[in-house]
Amino acid sequence: MRLSESWLVAAVALFLIAAGLLGWTIRSLIRTMRGSVVASIPVRDVQTFSLPLPGACDLYVEGRRFSRDFGALEFALSDPAGAAVNLQSVWFRTTVSGASRVRLHLRSFKVVEAGDFTLRITGIKPDQDPENRIVFATPVTARMVLHILALIALGVLTMASLGGLIFVLVSLYFPDSL
Repeated sequence: MRLSESWLVAAVALFLIAAGLLGWTIRSLIRTMRGSVVASIPVRDVQTFSLPLPGACDLYVEGRRFSRDFGALEFALSDPAGAAVNLQSVWFRTTVSGASRVRLHLRSFKVVEAGDFTLRITGIKPDQDPENRIVFATPVTARMVLHILALIALGVLTMASLGGLIFVLVSLYFPDSL
């Protein structure tokens, strides 16, 4: 095998590995985001729902892209004993976007004891979208940032290896053009 043929094999291998890792990382990010959801409830004045595990938890609102339904919402959460849960505002709002729906991180809190919690919401618009949801999830911001950094690096590696592959192919089949 000549040197240029070995470069071709290396370029193809690098491209396939980078593209495979890119696809795997995308699937991993989607699994991470879906797996973090512990409860999803409709937007109503008062409702009781179950949180199965103690620990850190985040409150998200989920609705159609560009929806104005959530601007005036205020939340009050009570634990299984009826005590108020401290809902902390977040400094950096994580947004998870799909094709038509968006999930926005609004509050964080600690679940001391698993059980049935009561959520009270004020400021609900009478004409709000009935598909709007309140989503409770385990914190994923750090894992999401790591996935995004990996996606950027693997995207650059995939494009660079594709460029290298094209360069090797051109140099093999059109050596006079370089």
